[in-house]
Amino acid sequence: MGKSIREKLKKPEAWLLGHFVPVNKKKVVFTQFGGNGYGCNPKAICDEFLRRKEGYELVWLLNRKTADEEAHVPDGVRIARGNRSIIDLMTAKVWINNIHFNDLLRIGVYKRKETVYLNTFHGGITLKKEGKDKHSYNPDKKLPEKDRMYLVDAEYVDYITSGCEMEDHVLKEFFFGKGEILRLGDARTDVLVNGSPAIEREVREFYQVPEGTRLAIYAPTFRGDMSLKWYDLDYERVLDKLEESYHCPWRMLIRLHPRIAKKSKKLVPDSPRLIDASGYHDMQDLAVAADLMISDYSSVITDFMLTKKPGFMYVPDLDGYLKNRGMYFEMEDLPFPYARTNDEFLRCIETFDRSLYEQRVEKFMDRIGYLADGEAARRIVDFLIQKMKE
Repeated sequence: MGKSIREKLKKPEAWLLGHFVPVNKKKVVFTQFGGNGYGCNPKAICDEFLRRKEGYELVWLLNRKTADEEAHVPDGVRIARGNRSIIDLMTAKVWINNIHFNDLLRIGVYKRKETVYLNTFHGGITLKKEGKDKHSYNPDKKLPEKDRMYLVDAEYVDYITSGCEMEDHVLKEFFFGKGEILRLGDARTDVLVNGSPAIEREVREFYQVPEGTRLAIYAPTFRGDMSLKWYDLDYERVLDKLEESYHCPWRMLIRLHPRIAKKSKKLVPDSPRLIDASGYHDMQDLAVAADLMISDYSSVITDFMLTKKPGFMYVPDLDGYLKNRGMYFEMEDLPFPYARTNDEFLRCIETFDRSLYEQRVEKFMDRIGYLADGEAARRIVDFLIQKMKE
């Protein structure tokens, strides 16, 4: 694919910055999911830097589509876009991302030898197979341009955060074996372990959820063909069953994966009990506020289990998914009740045993040796500050 004139013009700017402007040893640049708001592991790490009030210059990169007021970047963190992003990356001591810097690398940004690039990934305890582990992997297939840029980015990665040995394996697949893996934990899970009444209130007030009403969240992942065929959860019947089982009113947040979030209007019927939360700035905040989660093959549910609140899997395409992509765990080894049909799912709610579920979560955590103690952000920032002093 040929480069646009605009892309070509930005390369000299990056080159000049890299050769003539010194690195600022106290500048940390963050971004997540291509500049879509303030969230995930980078948010938790940035919040820890802010909490310490030690004079670091904190910069958050946003894309041009995300308005400042939608991003929820806090005071004390400067927002950068476009050309300003190039300047900040080329002069920062630390880069922090949860995915690859594809677009910025394409226009000439490169990592200087003084800069430390920490990638936190975004998968946590990943259920669906990645990289060469995918059943659909074909070593002879020509990589698309996006994946070729992943390779470029991976060459720059110095460190990657992880919470357990299983996660280490996934990271080696995702980053092509590049980068040193640090067993420091996943920073975004801290708030799930520790809880936050303030975040719960903020989410409930934002969506005007009445007092005494509980919140379920349905947060499925995408399918490879981006089809909406398998998102057939019967929301109203599920809410009726929850109200029957828990003897209180319920509403449901519906949070689609960023890759299909634009299609949310097709999947969220007009109902006072259903809330389209696909545009909310941080998935973790929604998880903190929710009383129950329904997902499928997404790692959001292995994050959510840290709250010890009920988690369920609705997997109508399970056989096909296992054949075409594959999972790192057998379904029976996971702590979550699962169902292939709506009728089966309603029975999962009817027969749910919270005590047994919590025991299964603990057993699963012990089995994988997951480091999730609510202190990951502190450990990561301690590590980065030490690197910034070198």
